[in-house]
Amino acid sequence: MTLSLGRTGVAIIGGGPAGLAPLLAAHRRGRLADLLKEGVTVVEQSGSVGEGTIGRWCINSDSTAFTFADCLAGPPDSELAALRSHPLTKEFVEAGEGTVPLRRAGEFLGLVGQAMNEVIAASPNGRVLKGYRAVSTQRTTTGWLTLIRDLESGRERTIDSRNVVLATGASQPVERLRREVVAGVNLVERCGERLLQSGEVVSTTGFAAVAARLAGLGRPPRVAIIGGSTSAAAIAFAMLNRMPGVAFGPGGLTILHRRPLRIFYPNVEAALADGYTEFGSDDICPVSGRVFRLSGFRLDSRELIMRARGIGGRPAEPRLQLHRLGVDDAASLALLDNADLVIAALGYRPRALPVFDEAGERVSLQSETGPQARLVDDHCRVVDASGNPLPHLFAIGLAAGFVPHGKLGGEPSFRGQANGLWLWQNDVGAMIADAILSPSFAEDYLLESPALAGLEQVYAAQELEV
Repeated sequence: MTLSLGRTGVAIIGGGPAGLAPLLAAHRRGRLADLLKEGVTVVEQSGSVGEGTIGRWCINSDSTAFTFADCLAGPPDSELAALRSHPLTKEFVEAGEGTVPLRRAGEFLGLVGQAMNEVIAASPNGRVLKGYRAVSTQRTTTGWLTLIRDLESGRERTIDSRNVVLATGASQPVERLRREVVAGVNLVERCGERLLQSGEVVSTTGFAAVAARLAGLGRPPRVAIIGGSTSAAAIAFAMLNRMPGVAFGPGGLTILHRRPLRIFYPNVEAALADGYTEFGSDDICPVSGRVFRLSGFRLDSRELIMRARGIGGRPAEPRLQLHRLGVDDAASLALLDNADLVIAALGYRPRALPVFDEAGERVSLQSETGPQARLVDDHCRVVDASGNPLPHLFAIGLAAGFVPHGKLGGEPSFRGQANGLWLWQNDVGAMIADAILSPSFAEDYLLESPALAGLEQVYAAQELEV
């Protein structure tokens, strides 16, 4: 017989950065105590919460250091206020608008996670279940019944909750890669053992293995990266700058991309000052005035692409070439065939739980209907294959498919997924927290507090020297 762990307001499946985001968003607005009063249970398969897998990646963040620290913004006497004076927080605030290694970001998020763990565990209705993996969730007359398994003993338990938030991460399915066609040919069949997925390269161990592989060639290597995303550019930057034993020659690394490579600018004036005019009114965020706010490259990736394209008078990067797919298939195939290593940076797919209805029948989710199908709707609600939202079942995190809209901003031309950590910990997380706390959740959701009023104001008020 499976033991029930009792009733709670919300079960958060996954204690990584995305899983903590609704709690941090509530904290920011002074509503964490209200959420904890409803009852919060966090299920995490590892031995700690907060960091997830982000600390295992070898690349730098495409979010600023201050963006990470900003998750601690909130009332002066809030539950996490003590962390604002922590040396690691001060380090991130001092780094300001610069980038940080994701390894270091993982340490910071682990610190935040440990503090949040203590806050949840100390609340009368809070639990943090580490070393457990969620198996499935089933709809009931009062919410959801989630089956979890102790990874050490194999024993199973159930959590009865009004709401469930899936923060179960994402993957790069091999099955999808096997169907991928580039320049008219099957990518796996064409490249064979020379082909890796970006997830295999961005980890610290994977990156070291790739470096050793290329160094062992005894000559300048040739690498092709397929994809026009931030991860594609971030991997390119890391390979060009963090492989001391590998010497790329001119054009030795190529990014093959289908869509135009967009550049982020804080405003139109800054873009025009650089001579950058590849945008129209639909490419400007109506809320912030930023150019390509969601789709534009930032920080290290931005500088690399700008150098490759000769934008803003930046010096060239002769080791990198950009190649647009769909223009000359013969040239594209030549790049793939001549490459010593081909890296597929084609994005991720959501890793959702099996979902069952009240009768015990499996519910097909929209994310299962196609390689680009979203897991959630515009309000972070998980939707079935017909596009109908499942009541009180939410999802957040990498590849969930949420796209900012309306009052949340973002350029109207944006197509794709918005996976920013700041977005999860603010607008998106607050949307989920409000839906849990307010049964009459309105579709015209709007943050009550200004989105840009963050930790810089807290530090100014506390007069900290950082």
